Amino acid sequence: MAGVGGGVLLGCEFDPNDTEITIPDQTWAYAENVPPPPDSVDRSRLGFFKPDEAATVEAFTARLIPGSPDDPGAREAGVTTYIDTALTKVVGYWEPTYLEPPFAETYTGSPPPEADNSSIERIFVQKSEIDRYGFQSSLIPQEIYRMGLRSVDALARDRFGARFTDLSEDQQDEIVGAIADDDAPTFDDPSAKLFWKTIRQDTVYGMFADPAYGGNVDMVGWKLIGYPGAQRGYTPIDMQSGDAPRPPQSLAQLHAFNAGVDVNCDIVLPVSDSDPENQQIPASRK
Repeated sequence: MAGVGGGVLLGCEFDPNDTEITIPDQTWAYAENVPPPPDSVDRSRLGFFKPDEAATVEAFTARLIPGSPDDPGAREAGVTTYIDTALTKVVGYWEPTYLEPPFAETYTGSPPPEADNSSIERIFVQKSEIDRYGFQSSLIPQEIYRMGLRSVDALARDRFGARFTDLSEDQQDEIVGAIADDDAPTFDDPSAKLFWKTIRQDTVYGMFADPAYGGNVDMVGWKLIGYPGAQRGYTPIDMQSGDAPRPPQSLAQLHAFNAGVDVNCDIVLPVSDSDPENQQIPASRK
């Protein structure tokens, strides 16, 4: 890339100050067998959660990313549907997970704790090194939610005498804060720390993943952060822009292109179709 006065993109010179660059018609490059988007999600049905569990998840995640119809948050983005779909279709694993002992247990200082009769089930790891050991639990994600949600309601009843969904938002925030601080005695297995990590991570995924997976309804998460979503590529003008170059689009809106087609130095279409017949440049363009 050259300095501010100009540049080179894939061997083609361009002026970044030229706002008159015309993007050529690309409809000829669309593959005929456009791959289907991921399986559609039925937002009217629950696949894993029971209705009362879904209500608790919705209320809990709404405290993590609050919102309203005018300023959408987790509830409006359908985060609960995303989590329910993940637990139904893909078991809920999003990172390498260790399900069998020995499990890492943190310690500080030196030396590590003395081994005891249960040492075969655990390995002591310096707290500063625990991130190297990945996600570890004897519980599968479905169990983390099912058992963890019971502990959420138990904590709400202990502190306020009512289920989590029946509390005021301030009271719900207090419960959420206690769980985040690992100060929730009603939690055992899963621990408050593990439940917090799981639901917080899934809330973020549900808010910002492609809408095909159940969350990010109407791409409200992408609009919130100015992310353009699924795009084939960006022109020099796009790259110079400080804002999203165009409204966001989802995977379902993304057309398949032929591969590696250089169009008059303005744009090069990327590989997106494994069928060789669909990677050929039409004769009229050779």
